[in-house]
Order: sequence, then C-alpha cells, then structure tokens
Amino acid sequence: MDQPPRQWEKRGNIMANNSVWKRKSKDLGRPDGRQHPRALLYLPVEYGGNNPKALRLGHTSNLSSSGVMLTLRERLRIGQRINLSIFVSLGKDVEAIKVNSQVVWVGSDKDGSFRSGVKFIDLSANDRKKLEEFCEQD
Repeated sequence: MDQPPRQWEKRGNIMANNSVWKRKSKDLGRPDGRQHPRALLYLPVEYGGNNPKALRLGHTSNLSSSGVMLTLRERLRIGQRINLSIFVSLGKDVEAIKVNSQVVWVGSDKDGSFRSGVKFIDLSANDRKKLEEFCEQD
C-alpha cells in the first residue's frame, strides 16, 4: 500500500482528518459540455514532472473517470505532462491512485492559487479499479 506523502504531516496531518480530505459532496450530474460526470472532492495530491525528487503538493477540486481539476500553488503549462498521485480512503486504508496526466487548461484564483484541468493519459487497470471503488463509497 502506498502511504501519503510526508509533507502532508507538516500541514497538520491532513490525512488523519477525514472530514478535510474526504468527499465534500457528490455531483454526478453532467454539466453542459462535460463528457464524464464530476464528483466534487477535496483530496490531497502529489505531482511532478520528469524529476521524481521534485514532487509538489496540491489538492483536487473535482474528479471524473477521465481527469481532475487541481488546485496548486504554481501555474502549470497547457500541454505539460505530470505524474500525479491522488490519495483516497478505501475502507481503513489510504491508497494512491497513480496516473500519467496532461494539463489541458489553467486558471488562477483571487487567493493566488492556480487551477489546472488535467486529463488522464495512462491509468492502469488496478488504479482505475481503486478510483471506481472510491467513487462508489457512500
């Protein structure tokens, strides 16, 4: 089993506080122009480019079977490929869903953070199963 990144411990052990990172609400309707339904989620993520030693932290804002909206401290580039780990609670365990992804849009928020729409490029069958299992939980 993958463990959450150590850096999360420095932020008040966010992983131990399920109410912070567990699903806030579920919106499985299809907003205009959406190919796949989105679930509104606040989940910790770890991401990086080609250098696995230069990992960074952020969180999800919503998640679907084909991609995710991330909230980050840095602006990513459209077309940039990232290695992404999304940490989810499956029963009593915390599992990492690992996926190679590509940035398809970027935006900024008034608080100085950045939003990035990311599509999944390479999601293994095992990680897809984890994602489906997580989304099916009540």
